[in-house]
This record gives sequence, structure tokens and C-alpha cells, in this order.
Amino acid sequence: MNFLSHFYFERKKNNPERTLGSILPDLLRNMDREIRIFPEKHAEIYVKDAKLLNIFRGWRRHIETDRVFHNNVFFIDKTRQLKAHLTPVVIDTPIRTSFLSHIALELLLDRLLLKDSWLHENDFYEQLGDVDEKKLVEFLNLSGVEDASSFVFFFKSFIADKYLGTYRNMEQVSYALDQVCKKFWKKGLGQEKKKLLTEALTEYEVELDHNYKSIFNEIAEHLNKNFE
Repeated sequence: MNFLSHFYFERKKNNPERTLGSILPDLLRNMDREIRIFPEKHAEIYVKDAKLLNIFRGWRRHIETDRVFHNNVFFIDKTRQLKAHLTPVVIDTPIRTSFLSHIALELLLDRLLLKDSWLHENDFYEQLGDVDEKKLVEFLNLSGVEDASSFVFFFKSFIADKYLGTYRNMEQVSYALDQVCKKFWKKGLGQEKKKLLTEALTEYEVELDHNYKSIFNEIAEHLNKNFE
């Protein structure tokens, strides 16, 4: 799941550090795919401080959310359906349809949460803006990141950009997908392909809109029972 979808499960807690933890694995990966930390293997080192513990709880819930989501029939069915819509888009490009459909589904879920007013991006960014920066650095240091300065700069830029709200515009979803593709395939999609992508996503969203909330309800019930 993407940033806003992870925030969905933490939004009512109104806890900045827990919200941070819920997106931290993806933020670290976005900044530097070489960073590999596994806080869940050393849970005992975070319990000494409430804010560190909340970051850890958010982190652990993120890992569990992704595990449940990626193994769920919903994910399997929806990515298969998306492949059929996206195959004409990626033809004559090196981009894998399976990759694009996976990321596209996650961004569409974020978009639907915004579009249907299940959450608002301002609440998300305001919570992140209230994170205790010293505790963020301490958490990263304890987790094996010796110099957290680059990430802190990246984190502040992420908050300032507030780009997730742009997902209300489907063209921006296509742009974001193209940017992700360019990390793996230099040429990306190109202007005409992006137009086709926007059309395909718009068409598929009508189908997805009917029952997407079911996956959020299922994961929320699981987390609340097992990972409070």
C-alpha cells in the first residue's frame, strides 16, 4: 500500500510518531533503496521511550499491512484486472505490466481515499510536521543508520512538497507512475503513453470504486485485533 493508505489505519490515533512509523519503510526506500533496517528484530530497544515505541508500532503495522495486502485475494484479483487495462499502454516498452499494475493499484487506492473523503492529505502532513525530529534521528540511529541527516532533509522536503493531494487529478497519478518507472527503465512512458495510461486508469477506477473499501475494512480489523 502507498502512503495515504497506510495513514488510513492510523489517522484516528492523532499520533505523529505512529503516523511516521506507518510510512517510514517506504520513505526510506524512496530516498535510498540501499538502506536496509529491521527494527522488528530488536523490538526491545525501542520500549524505553514512548515516542520511539510509537514509531516502532507504526513501523510494525506497516510491515503487517503490506504482508496482508500483498497476499490477499483482493490484491491478486485487482492487479490481474489492471494488467488487462494496462497491457496496451506498455506495449513496445520494456516496462513490465505486473510491476505497473501493482504500483497503479496502490496509487488508485490513495486517490479513492481522497476522492471519497475518507481522509484528507492536510491531516497527514500536519501530523508529520509535528514529529519529534530528535526521536526520528534516535530511532534511525538505533536501527543502524549512523548518519540520519540526509533522511531528515528528505523527510522535510516530502512534507513541504505535499504532492499526495495532487492524486485528485488522474493525470498526476499517471505522472507519478511514470516517475516510478523511470527509476528502473530510463525512458519511462513518454507523453502519448502517459495519455493512454490516464485513460486506462480512469476506466478501471469505475470498477475499483465499487468495492475497494473492503480491503481497508479487512486489514483494519486484523490490525486492531493483533497489532494495536
